[in-house]
Amino acid sequence: MLTASWVLALSLTVQASTAAVRPNSEWSDDRPFTHILQNLGTDFKNVPTSTNAAIIGVGALGAIAVHRYDVPLSNWAKAQGSSSYTEIGYVTGNGFTQAGLAIGTYAIGKLAHDDEAIHIGSDLIRGQLLNGIFTESVKLAVNRTRPTGSPYSFPSGHTTAAFTTAAVLQAHLGWGVGGAAYAAAGFVGWSRLRGDQHWLTDVVFGSAMGIMAGHTVTFGHHLPVRVMPSRTPRGGPAVLVQWAPGPAAVRR
Repeated sequence: MLTASWVLALSLTVQASTAAVRPNSEWSDDRPFTHILQNLGTDFKNVPTSTNAAIIGVGALGAIAVHRYDVPLSNWAKAQGSSSYTEIGYVTGNGFTQAGLAIGTYAIGKLAHDDEAIHIGSDLIRGQLLNGIFTESVKLAVNRTRPTGSPYSFPSGHTTAAFTTAAVLQAHLGWGVGGAAYAAAGFVGWSRLRGDQHWLTDVVFGSAMGIMAGHTVTFGHHLPVRVMPSRTPRGGPAVLVQWAPGPAAVRR
């Protein structure tokens, strides 16, 4: 996004990786229900990394850059009236829907004795739990008023939940599945804006928070985000963020 002082360039670099991936036989059941406290402890230890700092930093810079569009976009959404597809985004990004997807994936893996599905489901469950803690904590701390006048606008919980799922799926299955999941998450975020339920900054920062949660619980599953200082063609400061997608998960 181009501003007077900053250029944020997000480059999606698809790389063929020859790095070894753990075979299914080495994947363990993380036991997301019986080991909930142990898993949370591990996940919280993995939060303070340079990659997560980069993700949340980009989200914060993006939110600052688009802040001036909050009110104009809200006014536009009000002027457009209601839209039928906003309900689709509401249901898709709802925490219960995302949690159901996570638990369903885990349950299918257990029933089918599929270690890959078990591991993905476990990470989805852990991701939604971690994201829920992050999101609700920030909502309570900031207590921003929504365009509708109700509280707890920042960040958008529907957006954080959808982007958490997308980040986990991308880490496990690569960009073939991850790209579609991110597109769906983007639709959820847009639907919250179109329905005038959130400010643009809520969605922009929420997407980064969701990605951070997904990245944290899949720590080591993929190559990290690389952040490099750069300059604009006119010599101004810029940040180049490069996603290096992880290899697709090995399938049976």
